[in-house]
Amino acid sequence: MPVRLLFVLLLLPHLAFASPNAERLQAIRSQAFNTCSNLLVHYNPNQTDSDPRHAERYRQTLQQLQRLVTLEKDPLLILYASEMREHIETLERQSANTPELYPTWINPLLEAQSRLDQQASVRYASAAPIEPRRQALHQLTLDIERLQLLYQTRTFGSLAVYVMATDDSTFAQLDQQILQNFTALKQDWPEHAAELNKLLRKYDFIRPRLLKHELVWVPGSAAYYLGQVTDGLARINAE
Repeated sequence: MPVRLLFVLLLLPHLAFASPNAERLQAIRSQAFNTCSNLLVHYNPNQTDSDPRHAERYRQTLQQLQRLVTLEKDPLLILYASEMREHIETLERQSANTPELYPTWINPLLEAQSRLDQQASVRYASAAPIEPRRQALHQLTLDIERLQLLYQTRTFGSLAVYVMATDDSTFAQLDQQILQNFTALKQDWPEHAAELNKLLRKYDFIRPRLLKHELVWVPGSAAYYLGQVTDGLARINAE
């Protein structure tokens, strides 16, 4: 067991926990996914002229993640977010001339993100109940975030997958869950049906690239369109 994790576990009985907050935990999970996905786009060795805005985004979402886990006051979330930051800082110090070595630092980052997501999921399940349609919106957002991270991992190459168990049907299964949740939300949230249709059209536009892996990889475009969808869902959730 890593020394830092052992230290945190020994401290648990003496630390004050905040009550789980479903909205904050949803934000924590989303920001962690965003951090990793945008970082993978920025460092992807299989594309040229990466948009510098991806670097800005992963740094911004990492800062927001650190703030949110501090507010949640869960020691394990704080630990895993700290590990993510440390792995990113180490990666940023590496030479751009050796991209084949990037997985050395990115794989531990993805593993820390997976642990953070699992811990946040446990706390989310124990939080005060929220209305079913808002919970469905949270699930839709996370499914899109998972699909994006899986896609970015695949386009990058040479990376381990920690976010979920995968097989040849994983992309198609996530896609079907996303489409079903869009349909359900439009029925349950008719006042937002028009906005949800706009977001679904954006998803439909990039969808073939996510599912047909024989097509040319488009990590930047995937991040752009899926980011617009999850940003739009966040706006609906905030209302």
